[in-house]
Amino acid sequence: MEEKEIIELSNEIVESLMRLSLGEKPGMLSNKVFKSLTEHVNFVKIKQLYADYLVNEFNGQYSSTDSLKKLSDLRFNLLALYNIEKA
Repeated sequence: MEEKEIIELSNEIVESLMRLSLGEKPGMLSNKVFKSLTEHVNFVKIKQLYADYLVNEFNGQYSSTDSLKKLSDLRFNLLALYNIEKA
């Protein structure tokens, strides 16, 4: 996967988590990630990974290379969990 694809898919995963947490339900025209995330075999792990990142790593800004690396690590870890075949 190219960097652009990694960023786009990880953004879709995070946006889908946020929309679901705000009570939105996927519709017929929703993207694939939003439609399928709650049924994904790693849904709980994906939620936990993102929550842990927000609580333990994100401080409201990206002001150093270390904070950007942690964001990149989050993106790769989200994709690793998401790209595992569904049960």
